[in-house]
Amino acid sequence: MKKIGFVGLGASNFELLKYIRSTYPEWECLISEQGKVHEEYRAYLEDEGIFFEQDGHTEKILESDFFVMSPGISPRSAIGRRIISSGKPVTTELEFSLKELKKRKKGVFIGITGTNGKTTTTSMLGHIMKEKGLNVFVGGNIGVPLATAMKDDYDFYVLEVSSFQLNWFDSKEPVFHLSSVLNVAEDHLDYHGTFSEYLAQKKKIITLTSEYSILQEDLVNKFDIQRNAHIVPFSLKGKGLLSVKDGIMNFHKVRLDLTRYITTRHNWENALVAIALAHFSGISVFDALEKLVSYKYPRHRLMKVETIEGVCYIDDSKATNAHAVVKALENFQPSDIVLILAGKGKDESFNELLPRLKMLKKVIIIGDELGLVEKLDHDISYEVVDNMKQAVEKAHKAALAGNVVLFSPGGSSFDRYRNYKERGEDFINEVKNLRKTAGMMR
Repeated sequence: MKKIGFVGLGASNFELLKYIRSTYPEWECLISEQGKVHEEYRAYLEDEGIFFEQDGHTEKILESDFFVMSPGISPRSAIGRRIISSGKPVTTELEFSLKELKKRKKGVFIGITGTNGKTTTTSMLGHIMKEKGLNVFVGGNIGVPLATAMKDDYDFYVLEVSSFQLNWFDSKEPVFHLSSVLNVAEDHLDYHGTFSEYLAQKKKIITLTSEYSILQEDLVNKFDIQRNAHIVPFSLKGKGLLSVKDGIMNFHKVRLDLTRYITTRHNWENALVAIALAHFSGISVFDALEKLVSYKYPRHRLMKVETIEGVCYIDDSKATNAHAVVKALENFQPSDIVLILAGKGKDESFNELLPRLKMLKKVIIIGDELGLVEKLDHDISYEVVDNMKQAVEKAHKAALAGNVVLFSPGGSSFDRYRNYKERGEDFINEVKNLRKTAGMMR
């Protein structure tokens, strides 16, 4: 009897557990959770008579023949190191599901990764395909586990893939037909340890791809890979086979004006990759751009909340690293921006962000968990506050008509919130409260 150990039981692993129980009933499943097992999951485990432990990992889980890791468990953690040192096979829900689906010899699998923009690009491509009437599954790290797709047959699988997931991938053979690495900047160094290790995990997706892999031109050198027919580099300088500059996209001899439908700069890059991947999936670039007209952007990514006394308030809670903040800042005149930063830091250097902060009207930082305050100098106008309410009120006092209050945190939400969505909603609520009292605060 094969023993499979689930290390961490989040939504993805729970979906895979149910699939394995129905497909491989002869396998014995063991569950080990660092915290509390979710009440719904616990009821299922008890009904099925599945062994589980919570509030920490014991030697029992190491009896497994192979492991399904929750991607958020770092290889540098105590349990991560113990499992690696066991020498036993390791996988993730995403990788296991990919291999199961590929046995059917049906469907095109597309993986999209990058430090920023992968959620938008994944949903853009999925939207294009759905609007074309194609049978497509959109999920992965975007929030819908691939294991949920195994009860159906799809023609296309568009998957967001994180560095955490790639870290635990054990495949030696390609599992994607097409892929893209949008960009790579410092992020999750608290998880990976070093930037070079983070780069190595992002690079994995290229070797796991059998056909075309689209990546930013400078990554060809960063990844130290040979240019070949499978590598499709794209330029942000308007040069080469695939490029974009000032919203004008060039692909072969085709020229597309992305600014007709897309206003934010970083989304020109996302659209370029989505359109190119659509092309390699059999959709014309003209059709792909036309379908993006009806695309709705993910909530909490450069989302306009309110205009109060001529000041525009923007929710960019999805920006969980410094690179994302830099991309957000590029959409506005620096001297007009009052920036609110927040969140838990990831051991970033902030080297890319710091010079830009000097050009802003003001910077407001919620708490000191970000690890940025000690890096600031006297050329930066900043203030540290205790909570979101204070941050919004201080930003309001600093901003004038024509200015922008940009909430682009630059850190993870786990210092004070369950996720970036909850954090974004808190900002939105405080802005709406501000509207009621703004006139009295000047």
